[in-house]
Amino acid sequence: MTLETQKKKLIFRRLSLALIILLISAVQNTDGYFPQIFGIRALLLIPAVVCIAMYERDIWGMILGIFAGALWDVFASGASFNALFLMSAGFICGTLINTIMRNNIVTASILSFIFSLLYNIVYWLFHFVFTKLDSAFFMLWRYYLPGIVYTTVFVPIIFIIIRAVEKKFTEE
Repeated sequence: MTLETQKKKLIFRRLSLALIILLISAVQNTDGYFPQIFGIRALLLIPAVVCIAMYERDIWGMILGIFAGALWDVFASGASFNALFLMSAGFICGTLINTIMRNNIVTASILSFIFSLLYNIVYWLFHFVFTKLDSAFFMLWRYYLPGIVYTTVFVPIIFIIIRAVEKKFTEE
C-alpha cells in the first residue's frame, strides 16, 4: 500500500469519525430524536468520545473530544464546559489505552460509566448543590444517576460502530 493510499484512508477514517460525532450530537441534542425514559436522557457523546479515543489514542481522541464538546456547547449553551470535559476524557482514555489498558468492550463500558458519572456529578454540583436548590438530591436520584445507567447501556452499540469504521479504514 502506498503512502498516498494510507493518507487517504486516514483522512477518510477521521472524517467518518467526525460525521459519527455530528450525527450522535444531533440525535442527543434534538428533542424527539432519541427516546427519553420518564425524562431521563442518555448522553451519547460521552461514550462516543471514549470509544473513538480508544482507537485514535490521545491526541486525536482529544481533538475529536473538543469537536464533540463544542457541538454539545452550541446546543446546550455550556460555556465551553462540555468541550473541556470531552477533550479531557478523550485524552485520558487515549492515554490509558496507549499505556495500561486493553481496547475492548468491557474497558469501553467501564470508562464510559466513569466519565458519565463524573460528568453528571459535576453538572449536578454546579447546577443544583452550589445554587442551593431544595430538590438537589431528588434530582440526583431521579434523573442523573439513572441517566448514567441509560448512557452506559448504549456503549456496546457505539463501540461496535466505531470499531467497524476503524477496521474499514485501517491499513493492512
